[in-house]
Amino acid sequence: MGLLQGYLSALKPLDVEEPIDVYVHRPPAYLLARLLLPTPVTPDQVTIASMGVGVLGGVLIAWPFPGHLTLAALCIFASTVLDCADGMLARLRRSSSALGRMLDGIADLVTISAVVAGHVVLVVSQRARAPWEMALVLVAMGATVFTSARHTAGYDHYKNVWLRLTTPRAGEAEDLPRARARFEAERARGLGLVGYVAWRIYLGYLSGQRAWVKRFDPFTVQDLAEVPAGEPACAARYRHHGARAMKHWRSVFGVGSLMAGLTVATALGWPELLVGFRLVVLNGVLYLILQPIQRQASREAFAGVANHAGRNP
Repeated sequence: MGLLQGYLSALKPLDVEEPIDVYVHRPPAYLLARLLLPTPVTPDQVTIASMGVGVLGGVLIAWPFPGHLTLAALCIFASTVLDCADGMLARLRRSSSALGRMLDGIADLVTISAVVAGHVVLVVSQRARAPWEMALVLVAMGATVFTSARHTAGYDHYKNVWLRLTTPRAGEAEDLPRARARFEAERARGLGLVGYVAWRIYLGYLSGQRAWVKRFDPFTVQDLAEVPAGEPACAARYRHHGARAMKHWRSVFGVGSLMAGLTVATALGWPELLVGFRLVVLNGVLYLILQPIQRQASREAFAGVANHAGRNP
């Protein structure tokens, strides 16, 4: 298999891949995955490395020395590349697992939290003097994290619905009922403290995602098992109605776009630019443009699915 063909085979379907990942983050990630393929290094170990490098980036942001922001930006970029490489390595080995996806989500949360915390320390120490300025920084950063979490959760949900309906690779997706069942099964066999905490974080994320999506789009499906996986007629119907909305989701609302923004904001030393963009511009796009498009797409795509109405508890 040639390099390009191998690269394409290690991607998710291009319908749901973020352009910033396809053209920036995943090419070096694929080369790394190819290098790791014959080694005993596991995708989960790559995920842990991604988290460690991302946390280091957050520490470097808050640690003032010459060139610290450049080094921090490089760490954030490297963390994003590693975050892409773990999934690509799993797909090359055909070893993708629900546990790996859970760990990947937790790593994203830890990395983003560390980077934002570093920026809070930086801005407060360098540009905020009065108490009200410090409070404003905390509120603005907190609001950015909160809304960005909604952005990525929305993208993740509609990506999973798309994969379930349009491709046989429905194993990429896991909904809340399936995750709860898997948690109960693993808890019955015995979970350590770390495993229990990881599960609680993961289930909390899925619960929050479910609640927000229900408000954002009451017409979408919530339980993936209720729709057929890769059935041609349903796939064609969903592609027809959902393609426009998915193009918006994957363009700017995924984790890859968020991490790219954090990398640029860190390199420039102006996290305020990212705060303004995500709070004002992206939320405007989300609620004024994308929400009506997505609701109409879901309503029309699922209009023919039996018992769909009222099945989002």
